[in-house]
Amino acid sequence: MRVKAVAYFVGWVLGWGIFHPALAQEYILESGDVLSISFWQQPDLNVPSVRIDTEGKINIPLAGRINAAGMTISQLGGKIVERISIYNKSITQATVAVTEYGSKKIFITGAVGAPGKYSFEKMPSIWEAILEAGGPQPTAQLSNVQLIRGGAGSGKIIAVDLSSAFAMNDLRGLPAVIPGDNIYVPSSQPSGAGTTGGAFGEAPIAAGGSGGLFGRSASSVYVFGHVVAPGVYPIEKDMDVLQVIVRAGGPAYPNRFNTSSPIMEPDLEHVKIITRGPEAPVVYSVNVEKYTSTASPAPLLLRPGDTVYIPGKQSFRRFFLTASAVEVIKASVAVVTSYLLLNQLFGQGK
Repeated sequence: MRVKAVAYFVGWVLGWGIFHPALAQEYILESGDVLSISFWQQPDLNVPSVRIDTEGKINIPLAGRINAAGMTISQLGGKIVERISIYNKSITQATVAVTEYGSKKIFITGAVGAPGKYSFEKMPSIWEAILEAGGPQPTAQLSNVQLIRGGAGSGKIIAVDLSSAFAMNDLRGLPAVIPGDNIYVPSSQPSGAGTTGGAFGEAPIAAGGSGGLFGRSASSVYVFGHVVAPGVYPIEKDMDVLQVIVRAGGPAYPNRFNTSSPIMEPDLEHVKIITRGPEAPVVYSVNVEKYTSTASPAPLLLRPGDTVYIPGKQSFRRFFLTASAVEVIKASVAVVTSYLLLNQLFGQGK
């Protein structure tokens, strides 16, 4: 087990070097993109918002009408300075930023943290898009995500089973997201009981990034599934998968007693770590139960933007307890589980 863990860790580190976003090519501007342009040497000339029109051009005070589509941000900045310097030679720098990627907008609705309309420099995968919208809520049904096509295939609905994709450690077979699509994540709660995000038409457009590092994820990790407090957490230096599970309150055990029906419990033998890949997110499966029982295991470090997903498994155990006993045992299980994980963490240096 230790040899496998070391190989897994080394491969992960190598992957970080190969797929680092700094290696990505600079974005090429397109018609429909919205830009902000600022001049630190003369702020009164700043342009808070200007859209590249259908002819691929923008209008800038003093600079006039300039071709923008087909250029990189740095090229456009240089062109603007070249034009303005004719009138004011003291201006030597223009800062151009994309505030909205006009040609690459999609809707993300349903049981996600922040449903709404999002724009991207590079079209994300379905999972990356869901993360950009704050990630799935605890009630999200990831086995029944709906991809509603926009554009030419408008209205076509494609069922996407993310839970099965995680179980198979492979997200490459998921349908591609195209501009105009609506990704709908259904909830196990009735509409109105949770966040359904139906009013996406009124939501502001949020600009995403590229390469899997969207928005907050540049300094965060995502923890979802059967944990006490799923959500987005700031990543710390050398953060281990066990640390982030503890940070999320530890595994969440159900409160369904006095029943013979199967219940869902955390499956710590098949914890998923989803990280960036060259074309699509890569899924690793980690047996946390076996990992914590290994003497001095190699640390499974997380990277910014990674996701830790604790799936559930059916349990047919049957209990007959009073309500007060249920609460005592539920609290005890959470405390003991977190203690065991913490003990493993701080015991690695002994």
